[in-house]
Amino acid sequence: MKNAGRRDRLITYRQETLTQDDYGQPTVTTTTDTDMWAEVRFAGSAGETIKAHQVFPQSKVNFIVRHPNPTDAPGGLSMSQDDTIVFEARKYEVLGFEEIGRRDGMRIFCKEQGTDGR
Repeated sequence: MKNAGRRDRLITYRQETLTQDDYGQPTVTTTTDTDMWAEVRFAGSAGETIKAHQVFPQSKVNFIVRHPNPTDAPGGLSMSQDDTIVFEARKYEVLGFEEIGRRDGMRIFCKEQGTDGR
């Protein structure tokens, strides 16, 4: 594993499974948390988003993790843009993924979720 020494921050990759209740509304049935070591790179400077005439700070972060191998865990780890990452008690929305090398690692592009309930 290349540059494993830089992956010194523990993050939690959170997957929520949605189903429909009796009224057809989506509900969270299970939440799967997977802890993994990551290199954290803050992309650029913190921006701001304006919503309802209030300003919320927003920062973009890249998490570099070991490539998720389906044989590591029963059923494997399937990553999706609907998932979130928890790092230092803050939630980050997953924007996209980029494979590094030939399954050497995975770069996860994220932005911090605001305090306005987004």
